[in-house]
Amino acid sequence: MLGKKIDYWLLRPLVHSRNRTSEEDLNRQARSLPFNPEAAQERLARLISRFGGNLRIQPNLAYLDVGCGLGDLTLALVQAGALDVTGIDLMGRNIQAARIAAEQQQGSSTTMFIQGDIRSWEPHRRFDVIISNEALEHIDEPDRFIRSLVRLLKPDGRAFLAFGPLFHSPFGDHLWGFFRLQIPWRGILFSQEALLRLRQEFFRPGDGVSRFQDVAGGLNLMRYSDFIRYVTEAGLEFEFLSINPQAKQIWPASVISRALVKLPWVRDYFAMSVYATLKRSTPHGE
Repeated sequence: MLGKKIDYWLLRPLVHSRNRTSEEDLNRQARSLPFNPEAAQERLARLISRFGGNLRIQPNLAYLDVGCGLGDLTLALVQAGALDVTGIDLMGRNIQAARIAAEQQQGSSTTMFIQGDIRSWEPHRRFDVIISNEALEHIDEPDRFIRSLVRLLKPDGRAFLAFGPLFHSPFGDHLWGFFRLQIPWRGILFSQEALLRLRQEFFRPGDGVSRFQDVAGGLNLMRYSDFIRYVTEAGLEFEFLSINPQAKQIWPASVISRALVKLPWVRDYFAMSVYATLKRSTPHGE
């Protein structure tokens, strides 16, 4: 806003160091985090609700959980009756924790956890259902990821994408963990260098980066309008699309949100979370 040095000193009084944790600490913690079946089922139930009940769990379908994290949603799918589930994540600590959690669960399902880059991963088969929950805003080159859905999905398959907050929305910088006061649109109002300097000093020591795209876990800066364009260019179409469903719980926020996301010149700044079901585009005439 006023330059990286001034922005730094303006924001410095607003941060705290109570959540300061190094990447090494996070790696150690991930290995000891217990799997909570009840919490995982609640997360899955909430996701199904946000997709209007269109996400169904069936034993004869093959599921892929992209950006599976610690594996709680992947294992919740198994608990709900899925027999063929694969989770993939780029971060090694997540996959290690997910595999430990899977070993603790009993059942006849086929569950596999893979550390890899979804954009270039070449599985030996395709999937009926691809789920990506709270991951797409972190995947570098999201256009490549969306294009990859075409080769990963079966012809009649569906992709369920839930993500946000998007970077240009009020809290899209994902830096709420160490700020005392949450300033809306902080990521676009203030210098990237100032924000990331504060992040390293007060939140993630050792993770010194100069771009949001390079933080551990990534942050791709994708706009809502970019997402819409990427879907079209990939040869996919929307079967279901919901923007900011959380706002529906508050009547004034719901009305305002629906109005703002329809306006092309401001929608990128108010589209916070997106729930979209994608399928292959139907050729004209069919």
